[in-house]
Amino acid sequence: MLLRRHLLLSAACFGSLIAQDAAAQSGGSITLDTVVVDGGGEAGAGAGGTGTSTTASPATGQRSSGVTTPAGATTALKGAGSQRAAPQVVSVIGRDQIEERNVQTVDEATRYSAGVLGQKFGANNRLDWFNIRGFPAETDGLFLDGLGLFSTAFASWRIDPVTLDRIEVLRGPASVLYGGTSPGGIVNLVSKRPSTDPGGEIEVGVNEWGQGYTSLDATGPLDADKVWSYRLDAKIFGGDTFADEGDTFEGVVAPSINWSPDADTSFTLYGYYQRDDSNNTPGFLPYVGTVEPASYGRISRKLFTSSLDVDEFERDQAMIGYEFEHRFDETFTVRQNARYAHLDSTYQVVYGFGTAFGGAPTEIGRLNFRTTPEADTVTIDTQGEARFETGPVSHVAIAGVDYRWFRIDDNQAFSFGTNLDVLDPDYDAVQPPVGAPYIDNKQTLNQTGLYLQDQMTWDKLVVTLNARYDFLDTELDNRLALGLDNDADEGQLSGRAGAAYLFDNGITPYLSYSTFFTPVLSVDADTGKPFEAGDGEQIEGGVKWEPQSFDGTFTASLFDIKRRNVLTRDVVGGRPFVDVQTGEIRSRGLELEANLNLGYGFSLLGAYTDMDVEVTESSGLDLGQVPPATPEEFASLWLDYEVQSGAAKGLKLGAGVRHVGKSYADRANDFEVPDYTLVDAAVSYETDSWRATVAADNLFDKRTVSCGPDENSCFYGDARKVSASLAYKF
Repeated sequence: MLLRRHLLLSAACFGSLIAQDAAAQSGGSITLDTVVVDGGGEAGAGAGGTGTSTTASPATGQRSSGVTTPAGATTALKGAGSQRAAPQVVSVIGRDQIEERNVQTVDEATRYSAGVLGQKFGANNRLDWFNIRGFPAETDGLFLDGLGLFSTAFASWRIDPVTLDRIEVLRGPASVLYGGTSPGGIVNLVSKRPSTDPGGEIEVGVNEWGQGYTSLDATGPLDADKVWSYRLDAKIFGGDTFADEGDTFEGVVAPSINWSPDADTSFTLYGYYQRDDSNNTPGFLPYVGTVEPASYGRISRKLFTSSLDVDEFERDQAMIGYEFEHRFDETFTVRQNARYAHLDSTYQVVYGFGTAFGGAPTEIGRLNFRTTPEADTVTIDTQGEARFETGPVSHVAIAGVDYRWFRIDDNQAFSFGTNLDVLDPDYDAVQPPVGAPYIDNKQTLNQTGLYLQDQMTWDKLVVTLNARYDFLDTELDNRLALGLDNDADEGQLSGRAGAAYLFDNGITPYLSYSTFFTPVLSVDADTGKPFEAGDGEQIEGGVKWEPQSFDGTFTASLFDIKRRNVLTRDVVGGRPFVDVQTGEIRSRGLELEANLNLGYGFSLLGAYTDMDVEVTESSGLDLGQVPPATPEEFASLWLDYEVQSGAAKGLKLGAGVRHVGKSYADRANDFEVPDYTLVDAAVSYETDSWRATVAADNLFDKRTVSCGPDENSCFYGDARKVSASLAYKF
């Protein structure tokens, strides 16, 4: 029934839009304004791209006159071949969307995309949370410029959107190109890069919580021949938080320099540094008192759940890398991207773990937790591209090798803290010192992957084949238990086979099958050896449509993903706190996404996701249940109107609606978290030199809650946040 409903809904949507397209071509509809989309990607088979932005950079003082289309994405094929014919779907969040909604974090930016659910535990100052097609993706699905930002434990990376040109969400497995990743897909952050067109902007902003920022984006040539060019992005952000106590500070600087001696050669050297220093955001509240009222009512959203005596979050991120490309001729191109990144963090928080045992009904028990992880990672990706023909078949082929080295020096310790009265909180209560560490080790992951891809075009039929083999080596140096150090070596084969047919009217049906793997950095308590990587497969089919008569894109996707070797608690074996690798999760569903320029100044962005996510094998209580904090249905709609002429030209009005379906707080699905719907809005006015924006998230200040992985881990969503910004372009 679910599949049938999905097919009927897809057919209805496509039927309506195709009818509009046909009417327009026959003269039975209004004529829309001419729109040009700067699609750094390709519309036809056999064309290639190297990651050119789909929207003009704000530093040039230009704005995209159309919508950001998936054709401009490069993530699905690593930039080689027809993106329209790629056998998977990519959602693109362009610079224009980031600016219009005054987005301050990456997971905020994904709110209006299909398949991906950001901020699944509410807002967080440490990292961006993502679920893609029902699977967590924040640790193994975050990429920056095509290179992974793998994380584990509490060593989490975060990139500020001020440095980004766009965000690409590849839905579905990506192991065939990127190695071990989340089954649901990846979020690839595409950085701003130097331009030979001089320009820039300075922006200041503030929100009603008392947070303010100033940012700089500048680019241009460094010499008369425009062989050298630069870019500098920087930002300082800080102020109060919504909670009763707490403040935040963030400083970012991201310089880059490009050398392009000719049209066939490009070398970009870049750096990134970010400093975070803030109190921790509230959370870890009980289900009764947030989702459902307690005897005393509901806990205030402004409650600061930690203690000022010890609360601390500091992080330094530093990166340096380069991107190189050289085209020898019309046939051969080589590319190499490399990056070294270092992270050093101190994270101490006093957090709740349920209603206090033996305390007053208004008290929650707390743990005083501290960790100081330090992580380093090196990633290198080298590929060669060849474009050639064999009879009537055109090929765009790449062969490459990439290497990922990740090491984390991890320690974690805790003690029982003081109780907190949620109605009369004492934020200055002195906490007992944390105890001896229960984790003190060094973990290392080495991954070397050899990959091949060939996109073959015969007339309008495009077949894409991928194969990849990865060598995985994991090492554990356990400083708490001498003699228990362990190494493990394994190999993983992944592949993808897909086909698409490019109709002249812009419709492209596609079908694909792919396999994947996901590294697991954890140790089997029974054998003392590291767990094996998780693996699985996906079947996906759908339709992409780029109308000929008006500017826009529409995609519909059906998918079925199965992931094996999932860690699950051994409740059946009588060990509820021990992980065993016997789990399996299946996710299948439908995604619809539309990005349309409707004419007369109107544009629309819509997304709908409906999934069936189930734990199909487990040694725990979650067998047959939905994983916690996993809404199976969510949808969004954003409508813009921009005045086209007259004294108000440049004025833009936008409003959006976001709906998130019900989820469960616990593995047994005994605690249901209700659905919610939020409204956002934005108003902006732009001239050649200025841009003023007022944006409101959760306009009607609706109280929302997200919970997981248990009923004592509930988090409030953001309260209403109205922000204003003013940018000067030069």
